[in-house]
Amino acid sequence: MATTLTTETQTARPEQIVNDAPRMFSDADFPIGSVSHQGDLILVRIRTLPPSSRARTNRQLAEGSTQGSRHILTVGDVFDCEPAEIAREIEAVCKARVGEQYIGPVFCTRDGKADVLHPEHGDQHYCGDMTIAVVYQRNLDAEERERRVLD
Repeated sequence: MATTLTTETQTARPEQIVNDAPRMFSDADFPIGSVSHQGDLILVRIRTLPPSSRARTNRQLAEGSTQGSRHILTVGDVFDCEPAEIAREIEAVCKARVGEQYIGPVFCTRDGKADVLHPEHGDQHYCGDMTIAVVYQRNLDAEERERRVLD
């Protein structure tokens, strides 16, 4: 018996990844050393806020003015810290080295909650007593040099 292929079955369809569903993280499913992604941000749960922390008023976790850079902490507290301290803490809890140039702010839950909202990548909600470091994603450019990804 012969099979007839239609144009629809012959045309390859691109893979579609949907990354806009909200996510909820609790102490049980996001222990210290866990990692989550929201677009070009890598969010790493660390043990505690380092001594160098300074509260900041800017609640945007990624630099820039594009829609892609709008990772906004709406609930919780955000801090600037010495990148070297955060890099050491990430290495201690994840056994992974991160260059200081890729370290962003740190945020903590307030009253057991933190919310990171984004118009494209899906909101993330954290429940429990958590401290989370922001790491910027990196890629290689055309000359195979590392560079930070901008969403």
